[in-house]
Formats: sequence, structure tokens, C-alpha cells
Amino acid sequence: MRVSCSIILYLQPEIMKRQFQLSIVSLVLAVVTYVVATAQNADVANRVRTHITYLAGEQLAGRYPGTEGNKLAADYIAAEFQRNGLKPLGTSYFQEFPIPVGVSLTGDNMAQFELIIPKVGIPNDQLKPVKIGWKPGIDYTPLGFSESKSLSGLPIVFCGFGTTDSAKNYDDYAGVDVKGKVVIVLSGDRENYNLHGKFKVDNAVRMRTINARQHGAVAVIFVHPQGDSSDVLMPLRVDSKANISGIMVFHVKRSIITKIFPRERPIITEEEKIMKSKQPSSFEFPNIKANLSVGLKTEETTIANVIGVVPGTDAQLSKEYIVVGAHYDHLGWGDEHSLYEGNERKIHFGADDNASGTAGMLELTSIIAKNPLPRPVIFMAFNAEERGLLGSAYYVKNPVSTLDDVVCMVNLDMIGRLKDNKLNAQGVGTSSKWKELLDSVNKQYNFAISTTEDGLGASDHSSFYTKDKPVLFFFTGLHTDYHRPTDTPDKINYEGESKVIQFTESVLRMIGAMPTKPDFVKVKTTQSASAVSKVTLGVIPDYSDHPKGLHITGVREGSPAEKGGLKGDDVIIKMGDIPIKGIYDLMYCLGKFNPGDKVTIVVLRGPKEDKEVALPVVLEGKK
Repeated sequence: MRVSCSIILYLQPEIMKRQFQLSIVSLVLAVVTYVVATAQNADVANRVRTHITYLAGEQLAGRYPGTEGNKLAADYIAAEFQRNGLKPLGTSYFQEFPIPVGVSLTGDNMAQFELIIPKVGIPNDQLKPVKIGWKPGIDYTPLGFSESKSLSGLPIVFCGFGTTDSAKNYDDYAGVDVKGKVVIVLSGDRENYNLHGKFKVDNAVRMRTINARQHGAVAVIFVHPQGDSSDVLMPLRVDSKANISGIMVFHVKRSIITKIFPRERPIITEEEKIMKSKQPSSFEFPNIKANLSVGLKTEETTIANVIGVVPGTDAQLSKEYIVVGAHYDHLGWGDEHSLYEGNERKIHFGADDNASGTAGMLELTSIIAKNPLPRPVIFMAFNAEERGLLGSAYYVKNPVSTLDDVVCMVNLDMIGRLKDNKLNAQGVGTSSKWKELLDSVNKQYNFAISTTEDGLGASDHSSFYTKDKPVLFFFTGLHTDYHRPTDTPDKINYEGESKVIQFTESVLRMIGAMPTKPDFVKVKTTQSASAVSKVTLGVIPDYSDHPKGLHITGVREGSPAEKGGLKGDDVIIKMGDIPIKGIYDLMYCLGKFNPGDKVTIVVLRGPKEDKEVALPVVLEGKK
């Protein structure tokens, strides 16, 4: 033992010298690596800041589709594509498509009332009616989803809040006949009545419109409950979904409509009666008829997706495209998706949603163009995502390169608010390769990753998933500035976003070098198509307008729709006895059913959508 010890003691100085030298080299390399990585991270962060500062600046005014700011954003992206050496996938960087961007009054718009004032000893039919007229845009406005038509001599019925709630045994239409008549409906929330609340045009108004139509009404006039906003007209603007056919829809100032209510039953008395008794107080107006006319013109424009490609380095993989996407539009000055509650009109800058994802995509174009992958990468900046994934939906229907060549789609949406190192990855179940790949890449980055299996969600990856493409969607989470004017560039975590970009690059490089392309897995989900119903159907709606009904892009795995035989590209035209013209009709229908109910759904099928097919579907409860 002592000999051994002597030898060790004799060799130790030389060994320690070499170990010290290696330690110094390792330390120097580590410091250099850290300094280089930090410098690279800072460079990425600075470039991202430049992109977001421009895209979410005042000049672009929220990048609403069809506006000059939206076009400037598209031009900026195309210029960056060209500067980074990307090639157009087709003849141009721009893939143009039409969308409705506005609605205006056209032709005759009229709201006139003929009121008989009874006189003692004179029959009403011998009295000359007093005519009361409302001025469009001043006293009242048609709503953007109204049917354009003219009707005269219409009786009027007050129907409270216009709701039918069988679960609570409440029905504003009980005891009154509204067929062929005009209904007046309060727009507020009966369950959460607030005199000082600000009421927005949302799903509730559309649901009540459909409810009125289903009870036979030909027109509905909304009036705000008493309160601070009772004389603030709802805006006349294009509906981002589909119109509600078959019924005229108006909103009138409360101070104006009080003049046609019967003296013995003023609106304020009836409203307070409903709130106190928790019971309907519906009635038909005596001695009055309405003459109504609506003329609306939808204004369309052409907008564009912006698309460029970085060719791959392996000729054998030249037709195996990886798609990297991000939407560049936002809400402009605010539309029906805005969560802003203030009275002053303000720009919704959309720094995180989704200037951050667009900036991340632009940075990836620069990185990958300098060091391409074996597989080619198509970069897509989608337009009109906030209007219902319109840009990505248009692309998958009209691909510049065949969809068969697409290997997968990676989507970046709201990646600018990294907090506590938490990153969300969706679509991880859409390929058997994704979980292992993400785990492997994350060893270098150490994100706290939360995952979602489903390939469906409220962003553009959904459009590709419905076409059986594996998808990944990265985002850093919602926040209190979401869809509000306060989503501004100063709140972006630029260092955090640069880390997300580098993580995404690593993911893309692994996909680009895979010996075989990732497989596709259709994920079985339990998500519902309707947030207001007790049941789920499981269709994936196409939010663009369709002249025949509700076009669906697919059905969820294991859903009632799939079990009942519905397929992607079907057009739903009827559910039970209710005609379906759009997503709101479907939501209304689903709210009428209970788990286990069997309903016949009629669809149009085939290349010309002319084959009518009736499909029995058993609805299931939400899980």
C-alpha cells in the first residue's frame, strides 16, 4: 500500500498540471461559448424588437385585413423574404384571396310605424294613423348580419330578453304568437343585470336572433337595457362569420323606442317587472303596425398570404416541404373579438398577437436561408386569422404546391410573453415522433413545456391538421392584454422570444434531417363545437361564408359526427327541423339538445355539393 501511495504521490503533480490545463481550456471554451451564445441571443432579440416595433406600430394601426396597415405589413414581410434570399413558391410572394371587409347602407332603409290613437266614439279603422319614422344611422341601425328585404303592416310584440331556457323553465315567447311579426328584445344579460354595464354585440345577440326566427318572427329590434349605454348604437360592421338569413335585425336607441311603447306599459316598467318577478312579461302592442326595409351592401377587397421558400440541400427530399407559419393580421381599431371595455376608440396593436409570431418566423427565414435544412421549408405569413383562420383555410383549399408534398406544419402564435420559462406546445399527439423529438431538443433549452395532444385549436395549424398533416404549435400563453389596445411592443420579453425562436430552429433542424418524414396521427378529442350547449357534435367548421349552409372541413376522431357519417367538406343544411346557414345556427341547435338525443342532420355532399344526404346522429354530452 505504501508503494502504491508513493507512486501516486510521485505522479500527482504532473496529472494535476494537465488537469489544470484542461480545466483552463474548458473554462475558456465555456466562457467563449456563453459569450457567443449571449451575443447571438442579443442579436436575435434586437432583430425581433425591430420587426415587432414596426408591425405593432401606430402606422400599421392594428393590421386589420383590408386596411392600408395590413397591406404595409404584407409588403414588409415580402421585403424581408426577398432580403433573406427566399424564393416565391409561385410567381409572387403574395397569394391573394377575397374577403368581406365592410358593410354599408344601400337602397331603401326604413323604419316607419303607423300608430292609431283611439278616440271615443270613433272606430279605430276609421282613424288616420299617426306616422313615426326613425332615421337610419341616427335613431337606429340595421346590424351587419341582417337580411336585406322590405316588409310592411307588421304587428309588434315585446318579448323581454328574447330567451328560451327550458332548464330554468323560462321562455319569453310563452303565451305570445310572433309568427310574421316584429319582436322587440332587450339586449342585456337577464342573469347578470347591470345598469352600468357595457353590452357588446356577441354570440348572445345572434342566438336571440335565431331564437326569434325559430319562433316565426320576421324582424327583431334590439334595445339596450336602461343604463349608461342605452343610447349607444351597436356598430354597423361586417360579421366575421356568416349572416343569419331569413330575418331583419335592427338596434334602436332606447330614448327613441320608448315613444312607440303603449302608455300603460312603458318599457321601463316591463323591464323592471321581469327583473323583480324573474318571469316573462311579453305582450303584443295594440294599434300599431311597422313598415321595415333593410338594404345592406357587403364590401369586398383582396388581401394576401405572404409565402416564400428556402430550398433544401438534399435533392431526394426536394418535394418534402416543412411549413412554418404565423398570422400577421390583428384587430385594427377593435372588432367583435376585442375584449376592450373602454369608451374611447383605440388601436389594438397586437404586439404579441401576432407580431411576435411573425417576427419569429422572419428571424427563422434569415437563420435557415443562411444554413438550409436537407428538406425545403415554406414560410407562410397568413392573413385574416382573427376572422376565422381565413388565410390558412384558403391556402389548404388552394395550395400553391400540392398538399401531398407537405411533411408537417409548425405554427408560431403569441410567442412574445415567455414567463417563468414556460412554453406551451400543442399538436404533440399528431405524430408519433413529436414527443421524443421535443424532449430531445429541450435538453438544451430546459423549458417547462406543457403539451396538448390535439391538432385543433384557435390558430392556423388547425387548417393543416384537418388535411391530415402533423402539426406543432408553440405559444407562451394568454395574458391580460390579449385582444386589447394594451398589447404593445414594450411588454414583449425579447430575450425570452429569442430563446423560443432558437428552440424552434432546433426542432426544425431535427425534422429537416429525419430519414423518413413524420407520420400523421389523428387525435381523439373531447372538445365541443359549442360553448353554450350541453352536447358535443364534433364538427370542424369552416368560418368563411358559404351560400348553401355550414361548410365543415372535418370531423373529430370518435365524435358523434364521425360515428353518424359526416365527413370533411360536407355542407350542413339542416339539423332536425332547423335550417342551418352558418355557425350560429349550429350553436343554437346544439343548445336545444341533451346527451343521448338522436337528430337527423342533412348535408350536401359531392364535388358540386348537390347530393343531399340525411344522417342520423346521436349526440353526446361534454366530457
